[in-house]
Amino acid sequence: MGGLKITCSLILTTLFIVSCSVISKPVRNESITPAHFKTLLQEADEHVGNTVIIGGHILETKNSVAGSTLVILQSLLGLGQEPKSKDHTEGRFIVDHKGYLEPEVYSKDRKITVAGVVVGSVTLEIDGFPHPHLKIRSREIYLWPEKQQSYYYYHYDPWHCPSFNCGYWHRRHPYYW
Repeated sequence: MGGLKITCSLILTTLFIVSCSVISKPVRNESITPAHFKTLLQEADEHVGNTVIIGGHILETKNSVAGSTLVILQSLLGLGQEPKSKDHTEGRFIVDHKGYLEPEVYSKDRKITVAGVVVGSVTLEIDGFPHPHLKIRSREIYLWPEKQQSYYYYHYDPWHCPSFNCGYWHRRHPYYW
């Protein structure tokens, strides 16, 4: 019974730590939770001035005297508000940020979570087609760390057997030789 309690408490502690948000609590409390990004994009004029939390993958970073502009491919947010895969996007959004953001750090394909105030929508051309973009002014930005790829090299051992009794059987069985 004691082992079950320890296991449950470890699982709950892990879930609590993982599910913590990267956006501060006051900003989260002020933010609205739209049903879908497309709905927010289509009804951008109705949400002007509201704080939203959106995430995605950076497509482009531009700097000017006025500040930085990020073009982001929206994706669903998962645990801890980390953006999920790019495959399930509902559009793009533009983030205006006061201050300089280094383009080498805020580079293409980096995951980002942004809390910002809705400014409206803008239509830009992508490959000759008009495409609406939600425009927000940043309040908080969280750039997710890049995940390092770890390579595992499998070493084949012909004498290794995962069960306890197969070593004797393999070495002594006549068909083995």
